Amino acid sequence: MTGHRTSPAPDQVAYFLQSALQLVGKLYEIHGLDDEQASFDWDARSVVVRFEVLNSQLSVPFPGREVGPLVEHEQALEDIRTSCRIITRTILSRVNMIQTFGSGYPDDVGTFKRFWPREDVEALEERLGTLMSGLEMGAQSLSSFQAGKMVHTRESLDSLDVGDERDEREREAKPAAAPKRTPKGYNVVSLFDQGPAGKTARSYTKDTEFTDQEMIIRDFLLESLKFSSMTDREDSVTVAHGGTFDWIFSAENTAEHGKSGVEESLTRWLSNVHDSGIYWISGKPGSGKSTLVHFLRHHSKTTDLLQSWAGDEPLITAGFYFWISGTLEQRSQTGLMRHLLFQLLDQEKYLVPIVFPAKWKHYLSLSTRERIRASVSWGLAELKDALRHFMRHTVGQAKVCLFIDGLDEFAGDHTGIVSFLEAMASSFPHVKFCLSSRPLPVFRAAFGNNPGLELHDLTRQDMLRYAEDHLHGNASIQTLFAGDPTGASSLIEEVVERADGVFLWVTLVVQSLLRRRGYQSISQMQEYLLQHPADIDDLFTYFIFEQSTKDQTFLISRLFQLLQAREEACHATGQDESVTMRLWELALADQLDEANITIPEDVKQANDNTIAQLCSTTKTHFSADCAGLIITNPPSQTTIRTKSSETPSQQLAQSKVSYIHRTVKDYLSLRPIWSRILSLTIGTPFDAHLSLLISHILQLKHPLDPFHPHRQTDEWWPLIPLAFTHARLSPDPRAQLLFIPALDQALTQHWSFRDDPETDHWARSLFSNYEKRKKAVFERPFLSLAAKFGLRTLVHHKLQDHDTLTPAPTPSTENQPAPIPLLTHPLTFLSHRRKTVYPLCDPLLIASLLAHPHSFDPNQVYTDLDKRTYTPWLLVLENLREAERRRWIRYYDTDADGTARMARIVELFLQAGADPNAVLVKSQFDPEATALEVITSLYRKFGGQKWGALRELLVERGAVGVRE
Repeated sequence: MTGHRTSPAPDQVAYFLQSALQLVGKLYEIHGLDDEQASFDWDARSVVVRFEVLNSQLSVPFPGREVGPLVEHEQALEDIRTSCRIITRTILSRVNMIQTFGSGYPDDVGTFKRFWPREDVEALEERLGTLMSGLEMGAQSLSSFQAGKMVHTRESLDSLDVGDERDEREREAKPAAAPKRTPKGYNVVSLFDQGPAGKTARSYTKDTEFTDQEMIIRDFLLESLKFSSMTDREDSVTVAHGGTFDWIFSAENTAEHGKSGVEESLTRWLSNVHDSGIYWISGKPGSGKSTLVHFLRHHSKTTDLLQSWAGDEPLITAGFYFWISGTLEQRSQTGLMRHLLFQLLDQEKYLVPIVFPAKWKHYLSLSTRERIRASVSWGLAELKDALRHFMRHTVGQAKVCLFIDGLDEFAGDHTGIVSFLEAMASSFPHVKFCLSSRPLPVFRAAFGNNPGLELHDLTRQDMLRYAEDHLHGNASIQTLFAGDPTGASSLIEEVVERADGVFLWVTLVVQSLLRRRGYQSISQMQEYLLQHPADIDDLFTYFIFEQSTKDQTFLISRLFQLLQAREEACHATGQDESVTMRLWELALADQLDEANITIPEDVKQANDNTIAQLCSTTKTHFSADCAGLIITNPPSQTTIRTKSSETPSQQLAQSKVSYIHRTVKDYLSLRPIWSRILSLTIGTPFDAHLSLLISHILQLKHPLDPFHPHRQTDEWWPLIPLAFTHARLSPDPRAQLLFIPALDQALTQHWSFRDDPETDHWARSLFSNYEKRKKAVFERPFLSLAAKFGLRTLVHHKLQDHDTLTPAPTPSTENQPAPIPLLTHPLTFLSHRRKTVYPLCDPLLIASLLAHPHSFDPNQVYTDLDKRTYTPWLLVLENLREAERRRWIRYYDTDADGTARMARIVELFLQAGADPNAVLVKSQFDPEATALEVITSLYRKFGGQKWGALRELLVERGAVGVRE
């Protein structure tokens, strides 16, 4: 059979894991001994022999590679084998390093611990656990013998006792001490307790009059909690269809909704002082949980019942909607805390100094100029503490109800967030949490005994009403229904029965019934209805691959690939706030003729007719060709570009594009499905990244606003990183060779020049701030920016062009500093992306630059933007030294973009003649160090084979010894 290839890899991996676990156990045993102990049980030679055998065994790749590509589980297993081999070599390197620097194998425990620190052992244990989890995920492909060994290995890993947990889960799971109730009307909170000499610090109450300075800081901190996508998910939640969910608060007892229990449970929870602090709404995917949460949060009856609970105290409410398809903030605890705190503090502004005492004190101490230049970053621990402070200081003063939707869409540890919410609910009786999620085991175990409802069992009447209203609203179908009311009723009943509680299924199928025209009878409609699979994933398959024509499937594939490419680019740059495309952006890419691409020469504002035509055509594709799986939502009120003078066409262009529901994205993420989507455009000129790059160019050529050249790069900045990144990710060489220059030309047209175009290029304004760059000289700013974004093909091509050959380095003069070498710009991101939009430094780009005929000298002296004297080689060493200090380098690093990539770049520099005896000067954080000392320090700390090989290469090239 060609579909199944057996491999010894599981056995090799299992043997490796068992051997490595035994080693970890031995190392922990040694670390438990006294440092002065002279003798201990450590047989280095047997360790070397054992892991050398493993290294040999793990060097055998997965069989059958020559037959064809590996299937998914085979590739996963091959990746695990490769990781095990890297770790094996690192262990051998560590033992060899101990022998080299420890004058043989050390006899005393203290010396051994110094060369094999506990931090390394803990990292090794963690890596083994990760590999074990990966192996378990592929357990279905293992033989029974292999699976048995895997279970034994997992038991060995679980049996390791390494001391205290290193996270806060246990702390959060324990309820905090019950807060003391503040006496009614006694609402004074002191910020810093007692000041100097017993002087009482300033206190804050609801009646406190903030000074002008305090109001500025208060509002500054409040604004810093906001993020651009904060309300996107809530804005996109489908508003309940007329009458839907009204039964929850209806006075009538309707058996179809289970009214007798649900209404009583919900109303009692909302209004009862003594009930549980958590109400859990669970439901199948697509059953309408988000719509219900939105309905409840904004319904007047909810407010009335909560106010009954609050009594004479004020009622404070806030909400958050997790969204797995959205930005990082929309799917993280940090985003949850920021949005909740913004809403809560916006209602109780006097508490801002209380919940953020450290930040308040810091910003009060700054001058006006320093505050203007300051920025705020928020850590999760600080935000959690702030939420606790808020709750603690509202005891006896207010009642709080939080609505949190989509816990299953939180992209993190579900157990952790469950523990946090449970701890909050048990610690603060004046706080209620209305939560929703799919009925995953972790949520059922935590919330199953709390009041709640299972939505998919309760919405039958709502689905019937939706189907009736929409089908009866179609004139031709209404005529059929009038002639056969019994058949009409039966058809609508069958729609709901087949949905099995999934409201999304009803929505999509009803729309499908409406799109079909020319029904001659209800039986014909019923026959078409039965063609729709009852399972939601099967329904998606039917719409995309089975029902559609060849032209439609091609168009569907393009649209899905464009949405995915945008996500990939945003993930690469970290621009999560841009992950949701505007309709105008997508329309320009959607209706592009890749076989005949033309970029207009001039910049001209897009007229309303063109905008309306392009956007309406693409919206029609969503409904008619994509079966409504892609939708648009109006731009949120927090969108920066909101102008009262916008025309209806411009407002349409600003609409946000998304999948109708998370289940669509989940379906498309299945590897067989996505491979099938990609196969539909194979052999065509379509490339999603190229199309989106051209869309960015066309947006500059046809702006929605009137065209006026200016120097405000902030307006174009969100577009620039995405365009460069699409060019880097595109396999089509035209992206870099033709269309990035076209992007340059378009931005040049938007740029208002003050000086010679050769020196006053728009790209120059993107390097640091004005004060630092104003006197700096760059080697061709645009090409330097392209190198920074990793556009290797473009940089290589430009350097081969005889018109742009690199001149000899220009010596610096008193009035004219030497230019900053192009080689240095990608090196800034040698070890870490530093929370920027730029990619990690690419060894292939560095190799291309160092191998250029007019070669870039790794030892060329220049002055950087901070007025420091450097060479490209010293910049490499400085990056490595910083990476070690800031823990950017991982122990047992198996990531291709990690240690292996950095070591390759160092090797390229040494091969190109980098000075082996270069010296880094003393800095604020680090002492003076030679090149050999930098590399030796990495070797001694991480024990990696590649660091050891680089150290040997340095010595071969003439590097002198290491100072102790």
